[in-house]
Amino acid sequence: MAQGWVVRERNVAYMKSLVERWRHDVLLADGAMGTLLFGRSPSTSCVELFNVSEPEMVESAHREYVDAGSLLIESNTFAANRLKLRAHEAAGRVGEINAAGVEIARRAAAGRAYVAGSIGPIGALLRPIGTVDRAQAFDVFAEHALAIASARPDVLLLETFGGVEEALIALEAARSSAPDLPILVSLSVVDDGRTPDGDELLPAFRRLLASGADGVGINCAVGPQAVYDALAPVIADLACPVSVMPNAGYPRRVDDRTVYGSTPQYFARFARAFVELGATIVGGCCGTTPAHVTAMAADVAGVTQHARARQRPIDVRSRAASDALPRASESPATSFERDLGRRFVTTAEIAPPRGPDATRMLEGARLLASAGADALHIADNASARPAMSGATAAYLVKREAKLATVLHVSCRDRNLVGLQSDLIGAAALDVTAIVALTGDPTNVGDFPKSTSVFDVTALGLTKILKMLNGGLDRAGTSIGSPTRFRIGAAVNALPRDVEAEHRRLLEKIEAGADFAVTQPVFESAALAPFLARAYDAGIPLIVGLLPLRGYAHAEYLHNEIPGMLIPEHVRERLKNAKDEAAEGIAIARQLIQEMTQTRGVAGAYVVSLERYEAAAEVIACVRRAPSATSSS
Repeated sequence: MAQGWVVRERNVAYMKSLVERWRHDVLLADGAMGTLLFGRSPSTSCVELFNVSEPEMVESAHREYVDAGSLLIESNTFAANRLKLRAHEAAGRVGEINAAGVEIARRAAAGRAYVAGSIGPIGALLRPIGTVDRAQAFDVFAEHALAIASARPDVLLLETFGGVEEALIALEAARSSAPDLPILVSLSVVDDGRTPDGDELLPAFRRLLASGADGVGINCAVGPQAVYDALAPVIADLACPVSVMPNAGYPRRVDDRTVYGSTPQYFARFARAFVELGATIVGGCCGTTPAHVTAMAADVAGVTQHARARQRPIDVRSRAASDALPRASESPATSFERDLGRRFVTTAEIAPPRGPDATRMLEGARLLASAGADALHIADNASARPAMSGATAAYLVKREAKLATVLHVSCRDRNLVGLQSDLIGAAALDVTAIVALTGDPTNVGDFPKSTSVFDVTALGLTKILKMLNGGLDRAGTSIGSPTRFRIGAAVNALPRDVEAEHRRLLEKIEAGADFAVTQPVFESAALAPFLARAYDAGIPLIVGLLPLRGYAHAEYLHNEIPGMLIPEHVRERLKNAKDEAAEGIAIARQLIQEMTQTRGVAGAYVVSLERYEAAAEVIACVRRAPSATSSS
């Protein structure tokens, strides 16, 4: 096909509306903008900022795609929402950056191509896994869509969504901000044909169409083969425009550069295959270039859509259905697991060492075991200070001290992938109890400039643990044998708003928690308001205790550490004592004995601060007879 004919046809065709055009013709889209612009600029900043700082470079890239044959180009606005721009101190420039992005694309199109206003995910996980709630996400998407719509693109393209739930929020927000524009919604898939969040493709597409999408598609994430395999079995069931924009294969690092392996010729072969499937829009995503579009143009530009025939389903990696999960390990539960909620259990904290020598930790573990501890809590880089991995410490404690462990896992230091990897490793090391924590921010520790990840909230981590116990990871992929974690929730037993804290506890129980652990308390009477509500929640409550070193220690905790409320009479008792450290232990011993007789308290958690001898004295005073006051 002669290039001159293609240009003449595009000039005539552009007089039609995009909606009219995509009913019959195949439209060749552009390729990547982000990876292309990063490859051309020494800046490592947000490429969307180039719309105002380097507009000529952005326009040149767009024009190259149009000259290569693209009938649809995307504005350089994918990540120009206020959450992502905040990291570049540009959250207040959403309107300027997005309007400029559409205007630059319109100039480059010059009447020869349509312009799609690109909107990507917000860049943060949604509750309950992450920290952003639905209302916040809606506002971010609505602002983004309104800014793009103000410059009048031909279509809004909501793209690269890893899950249908966030895509539905984006669609609703875009509809509210731009009711007159057609909207395409494009999901990402992984190599098993589902979204990264585990959504089956056809039901996800149907939900989007039922919610008002004008068309659907797949982009990014994987290369052409995996996208073809995902689309082939479902496209015949879609009576709407379908867009296909894969990556140029999987990226790899070469000489500090990200390189994509799919050649333009390889990509062109799949472009033909996508047209034969019945795709409406065919283009590329990360790693594709004007050369890829040029290679696709001969087989895509000016082509009429093919009828959609049902294709043979492609075999993809299987996922275990929830009703056919592999059985959990049959190894016996620890005595801690068996007794929790049936009798009063005593547990204590033990600190992983800052280096590889675990001698002090193991000596403390043996001492606490001999004092009668049922299990040891193992901190996870407490106070944002690096230490031996908690799973490794738990393995050593169980092997050397023959004690069950309760591993505290923080969301601060690992992304969603790393969290799941470490949890699976902990299960392999026979860790059977986890407390899900958010974690202290890194600026309180030894490395204040290190990054706090917080991909996931404590509530989200609880849900992930529950899924692992069901044999699935967060995306719904089978992990083989399920884990068998008892899942703990951290709660504040002395909150300012008891009702709000109780609601948070119920939310964690709904997510999968089956026991709870409080921060240290210093008098049993103060627990009454929370216990009155928590008892009805129906899960064991382990109350934290802390043997105080003395009056100065108590004053410091009370005045400087959030959540540490030490009554004045306790501080005065320490102030007037001849031996303040011994008095602190006596107070803790008295309190733990009161806890054994307190309705709704299933056990104690003695926070040792590495004073293992003091913690052992507190634990030793608890009688081993079953308590009639447990929470079960």
